[in-house]
Formats: sequence, C-alpha cells, structure tokens
Amino acid sequence: MRRALGPIDQAFLWLERRQQPMHVGGLMLFKIPADAPANFIQEVAAQFKAVTPPVRPFNQRLDGMFWDEDDEFDLEHHFRHIALPEPGRVRELLAYVSQEHSALLDRAKPLWECHLIEGIEGNRFALYFKMHHAVIDGIAGMRIAQKSL
Repeated sequence: MRRALGPIDQAFLWLERRQQPMHVGGLMLFKIPADAPANFIQEVAAQFKAVTPPVRPFNQRLDGMFWDEDDEFDLEHHFRHIALPEPGRVRELLAYVSQEHSALLDRAKPLWECHLIEGIEGNRFALYFKMHHAVIDGIAGMRIAQKSL
C-alpha cells in the first residue's frame, strides 16, 4: 500500500549526509542458554529468515516522497549473519557495529538491517538493528525488536 511520507520523515531524508546519517541502531547482547543445542545460532538465523513476507514498515521502500511496497524484497539485503574474529571480545563487537553503523542505508531498498553476530566470548551472541529515522523512531524500533524475540 502506497503512503505519503510525513513532513518530519521528509526532513530526516533531506538532512541526511554521509557525515550526518539519520538512522538509529540498537545492539542487544545475549548469553546462549546452557542447555541450547549446538546449532542454536543457526536456529535463530533460520527463524529470522522464516518470517516472510515481511510486514510494514519492513517491506516498504522509498518511491519519491512515498513509501511503497517493495515487490522485489530480498531478505539477503537486510539480514546478515556473521562471526566475530577471535578472540571475540566486546571490543571486536563494538568495532564491527561502529563500522556498520557508519554506513548509510541503501535508499533503493527498505531502510533497515539486522545483524546476527556470533563468536562473542563468554558463549554470547548479539543482534544489531539499524533503521532509518524516516521509517521508525528509536524507541518504537526497540519495542518492535523486543517483541520479535
């Protein structure tokens, strides 16, 4: 369903520059349950990939000053599953997230990303979400992320 961008969302898009990105992000760190199967992380990734088709706003892309359903939606452009390099400290996690967060989102696709990050010391994994402010505000984005867990 096509819908017009509101004036605030238009402003977020207009103000965005390489030096001034207008996306928000959230990083959540989890401990793998002690009784989890060996393929626990692969199961988490499979659950994310199984949510198709995505719902609004996750399937909406920009079309001028409108949001329009992306008929060519491909989850591979939005969901990434990576393993940190050894030793997998929080330092490496934050370096990865910092690098990913500094990149602008591709405006030809729905304006969000989700990264499943494994290989974190202490038998942990993380989820990093990134969404453009024109799509959703930070608090609402974290609520959606928490509900999906």
